[in-house]
Amino acid sequence: MKHSKHLARRTFLAGAGAALALPWLEGVAGARQVARTPRLLWIYVPNGVHMADWTPAEVGALPAELPPALAPLERHRDSLRVISGLTHATGRANGDGPGDHARAGATWLTGVQPLKEAGAVRLGVSADQVAAQRLGRATRFASLAVGVEGARNSGQCDSGYACAYSTNVSWTSPTVPAGKETDPRALFDRLCRRGWPGESDAARDARLATRGSVLDLVRADAQRLGRALGREDGTRLDSYLDSVRELERRLESSSEHLDAPFERPEADPGSYAKRLELLRDLLALALATDQTRVATFMFANEGSNRAYRQLGVKEGHHSLSHHREEADKVGAIRRINRYHTELLASVFDALKASPLGDSSVYDETIIVYGSGLADGNRHQHENLPVLVAGNGAGTLGAARHERVAKHTPMMNMHLGLLEAAGVDVARLGDSTAKLRI
Repeated sequence: MKHSKHLARRTFLAGAGAALALPWLEGVAGARQVARTPRLLWIYVPNGVHMADWTPAEVGALPAELPPALAPLERHRDSLRVISGLTHATGRANGDGPGDHARAGATWLTGVQPLKEAGAVRLGVSADQVAAQRLGRATRFASLAVGVEGARNSGQCDSGYACAYSTNVSWTSPTVPAGKETDPRALFDRLCRRGWPGESDAARDARLATRGSVLDLVRADAQRLGRALGREDGTRLDSYLDSVRELERRLESSSEHLDAPFERPEADPGSYAKRLELLRDLLALALATDQTRVATFMFANEGSNRAYRQLGVKEGHHSLSHHREEADKVGAIRRINRYHTELLASVFDALKASPLGDSSVYDETIIVYGSGLADGNRHQHENLPVLVAGNGAGTLGAARHERVAKHTPMMNMHLGLLEAAGVDVARLGDSTAKLRI
């Protein structure tokens, strides 16, 4: 039997205290339509990049040898679009003085000049949250915001700007950032477990601490569903449950690392990668099970001074970005930039390995990777590093290097990508037109 008989649409495997979202199954009614709905994922890196290592020499088809910063993405080259020339004019001082890092993070998805006033925050709704207002109606979570470093939503962090600007890129309103999840265990519980009605946080924590695998809680329901599925769907379900079990195992084995203060440069050098990898795989799980279709992922906060000791880089990232063309510091920045794209390649791998119908999450997703600064040494907000990857359910154009007109607002691109995902809005931040990729 090739296909399962059509089952009434179901979203979760249920059990006492758990609700595990299902992957795409052909036998479940409505699954085929879900599979062709574009997802949106924005991934942020701080402090700009060394642009000479990023930008292809020619426009048009990508060169046979990708620039050094993009070389780790070689296996994904058929779905890479490097966009040069985009600008965030609202990231410039415009009379507000220093604070380029705060403005870089704040404007990346909003295109709005942040208010610089002690104790106050005023920005704009970010592109991901505009998408969430439309696409989130059909999913459990309208959007997910995750990051390796924690958010600071009070205090001042950059020349008088609120810390919230540099530690968040997702904003639900001009004054409220989306809640950013940094603990993989907490994200796993959000995706895979449910609490009792009226249950307190303390009681929930105690219950989760005494229970075993989430798969043990939903075992009976999984067995009932398995008996009703055809061979191919049964194989998909078994593979999915195996991947959830592996995530649980990794979360358990990483607990000693996850308690480390990850925002501090002297944290365990293995902890950053472990946390990022777990968040990466949980995001892939959330997208594959259609729990959300919109997400943001901050590899680090803007202005982060993390030291990448695993690369032999002992000085902080932000400090190194002000390299003044000193060869050793430029070399360290180049290693950090390449490391970030190695991690990005692993994100793409995880999304490609996550099936969604006859396709993969990668093929159904529009992915934007970049920074709110170009050259961190000069604090440039024009000609930003921008990469658009994935296939967006067939909505994106061919792989290429495209150079747009000088000072084209980056929000024009976000506006065009939202339209490709079925979210048609007239304007975002300082956008002037829709740029289709």
